[in-house]
Amino acid sequence: MAKHSHESIAEVQDIERAPARNLPKSAATPHSNARHLGCTHVMGGRNLIVCIDGTANQFGNKNTNVIELYNLILKGVGGNQRTWYNSGIGTYVRPSGISFARLQQFIYHTIDLAIAWDFKKTVLAAYKWLSDNYEPGDCIFLFGFSRGAFQVRVLSAMIDKVGLIYRGNEMQIPFAYELYADPESDIETLEVTQVGSSKTQGTPTPTSSASRFKKAFSYEDVKVHFVGAWDTVSSIGIARGTPMLPQTVDGMHHVCYFRHALALDERRVKFLPEYAYGGSAKPPANSEHNEEALGSSNSGDNATTSSTSKLPHTLEVWFAGTHSDIGGGNVENPSMDRSRPPLRWMIFEAGALGLRTAPFQRELSTNEQIEIKESLTPVWQLLEFLPLKRLTYTRREDGTPSTHKPHIGKPRKIHQGQKIHSSLWLAGQHIDNRQYIPKARPVGDDSSFWQMGKERLGQWLEVDLYECVDKIVDKFIATLQVDHVDGGATLQNLRQITLGVDGKQAVCESLYGGVISALNNSDYNLEKKWKLLKLTMDILETSSIELKESYSTKIYSLILPLLADDNTSATHRQTITTFLARCTNSCIYVLKGHTRSVFSVALSPDGKHIASGLHDETVRIWDLETGKQVGEPFRGHTESVRSVAFSPDGRRVVSGSSDGTLRIWDLGTAKQIGEPFRGHTDDVNSVAFSPDGQRVVSGSRDETVRIWNSGTGTQIGEPLQGHTDLVYSVAFSPDGKRIASGSSDGTVRVWDPETGTQIGVPLRGHTGQVLSVTFSPDGKHIASGSVDSTVRIWDSETGKQVGEPIRGHTHWVWSVAFSPDGKRIVSDSDDNTVRIWDVETGRQVGEPFKGHTDEVMSVAFSPDGKRVVSGSWDKTIRIWDAEIY
Repeated sequence: MAKHSHESIAEVQDIERAPARNLPKSAATPHSNARHLGCTHVMGGRNLIVCIDGTANQFGNKNTNVIELYNLILKGVGGNQRTWYNSGIGTYVRPSGISFARLQQFIYHTIDLAIAWDFKKTVLAAYKWLSDNYEPGDCIFLFGFSRGAFQVRVLSAMIDKVGLIYRGNEMQIPFAYELYADPESDIETLEVTQVGSSKTQGTPTPTSSASRFKKAFSYEDVKVHFVGAWDTVSSIGIARGTPMLPQTVDGMHHVCYFRHALALDERRVKFLPEYAYGGSAKPPANSEHNEEALGSSNSGDNATTSSTSKLPHTLEVWFAGTHSDIGGGNVENPSMDRSRPPLRWMIFEAGALGLRTAPFQRELSTNEQIEIKESLTPVWQLLEFLPLKRLTYTRREDGTPSTHKPHIGKPRKIHQGQKIHSSLWLAGQHIDNRQYIPKARPVGDDSSFWQMGKERLGQWLEVDLYECVDKIVDKFIATLQVDHVDGGATLQNLRQITLGVDGKQAVCESLYGGVISALNNSDYNLEKKWKLLKLTMDILETSSIELKESYSTKIYSLILPLLADDNTSATHRQTITTFLARCTNSCIYVLKGHTRSVFSVALSPDGKHIASGLHDETVRIWDLETGKQVGEPFRGHTESVRSVAFSPDGRRVVSGSSDGTLRIWDLGTAKQIGEPFRGHTDDVNSVAFSPDGQRVVSGSRDETVRIWNSGTGTQIGEPLQGHTDLVYSVAFSPDGKRIASGSSDGTVRVWDPETGTQIGVPLRGHTGQVLSVTFSPDGKHIASGSVDSTVRIWDSETGKQVGEPIRGHTHWVWSVAFSPDGKRIVSDSDDNTVRIWDVETGRQVGEPFKGHTDEVMSVAFSPDGKRVVSGSWDKTIRIWDAEIY
């Protein structure tokens, strides 16, 4: 992020308004129920999304922006969006082996690449899908690259001219296309009489055949909401067709919004672009749209449009790169995570207008932002010398619009009203160790144009979303340094931007950085820091778990001293703790070295190490402070390690496994001590050392509890029998005089380890299997977790339940543990959360710890009570900061 200063306020007076032009005025209140999008459509309804890829593009290792966009679209039930994708070659069917069918398919596709045999077929398939799925009120989004971009423009024009026919009339679709493509179908005649009327009744109404078809067969008032195009190419054959299909190059006024990304460095004659008006960004002088276009926000005086009351209908923006640099597909991208500027810009524009997408998977480094591959190779150069009919892109009103002169690799021409994306400067203006100068010709062919900094580009500049957000955040942070200025207006602008998922990601990333910068700033006193946290909380709490996690450690280190400050009032303290609970996930480390699920975790008595038992048959040791694995895994078990525990002196670890054995490991030598403890006839689910370290207790699937001599590995006495189903959990009392066990039979039982007899009656109350038991530090209470989703506390002397069941988890509770002072209990669950409870009140303390992506199997408090460690089926161990609780 840029350095925060008072100077930044002046710097963003114009640029701050940039994101607002992408949002309707009614979107200023984030919690309004219905947000109109500056047209007839409403934010939040159902979206129908058509994606058509470029020529010869399909899913694979080199994925285009169309595929990346499709990958990001929220397609689940909750997304309320339906999607349709067509690859640039029309089909994925590939006959195997060498055969006539495969040769035939190869020839067909090769010819299609050249002359677009499947052009009409693809348009009609998309039209049919829309017809089959459309419901009144739906927003239609169309996206395309290259020839696919032209196809979605044709599709939108067809819908405008002949309408979108009712479902079930698919036999009429070919005729509808012919009617659309026929320019004479727009001609109005007076010979037609309205159905049900008489020729003698008044004056006949002039109508066209297209409008009559539309009225008879199509839904009423269907208008495509958004068309997003990456570098439109219209050539159906070897050259551009004449005339063009109706309404494709007359400004796209038949759709609500048109966005077009263009390639600054493309020079091939076969890939000449189609601007909004074909060879121009402006309508002809005699066009009905000319006056509107000249006064539109597409050619305003500021770097970006400042008005939120009227969204720009058309934005044509130039990006660094050739045709496939802009549309994607030039580089290896199997993971579909290269959110380069042309894709990022398009998704933000569409997102601000109602498209719902997932956040980008990662932030690109500076050198990944722009990568230009020369497209005018020797093979393509052959076409440059042919007298093909092409557009001239003349900027003169009396200029010749087309010519047959050989193209000879001429650069493209930028037109008045178009914009240049600020990402042009993100790579430091150097590509391949040379200064980058775009090949496109600026207006006036000014040779110094590309030497101007972006600050001097004025009306030409389209600011990158992330850069723009950084500027606004800079201003907000700076205004808070000024007494009696709250930065409310600037903050409201940030809230507007977060209405789109990509906008939310950009704002939250930048705002986290701004908060950290401000907390580090000595000019910010305690009152200002409190105000900063209070004002930003509602935005940052909406950020993703991954984002919260990435900033949590830095924020904690800066905020915890504020809690320890004697000058921090109760009000300020409450705000700080609420901020930490909502805007961080309290996760200090994520230990990801496991190859399989984590069944059990335990902490050493000195709090320095974690032991983990894994589904991969190993025991691993971790450093609690650094989060790094210590040494090599302990190997010896032949099945999953279900439970681990440290000895009281911290020198040994005992493990129980599904192989039916217990093993003890020496932490100093990292070797197994003696032979495995054998006796159980099924899985060993739980193990624990006695307080003096001389005994080990184990619980098994064989329904028994057994006590062992930890030094010799011999069983002490007979198995403790009484449970009628498998034993999930065992624990020694702090004085070593009792053992508690929890079982699938729904009971908790207490045993005398000296006599091997059960003490009192079983503790009953859970309505499902008991998965975990533990004693409080003073030994007066037992806590248990169950399949019934509750945590219960029992009086260990009387066997009676203390208070009501603790409820909050929404699924099985696998593990429970007391804090060292006995005032809190931590529990984990199949609901993927870790929760802390107040023992006295039974209420949840703070917010759940969220971050695990699968069921959490085991939890433990550190000896000082400041950390909680959890192990999960998601193959990770997480270390949480419990200090604020």
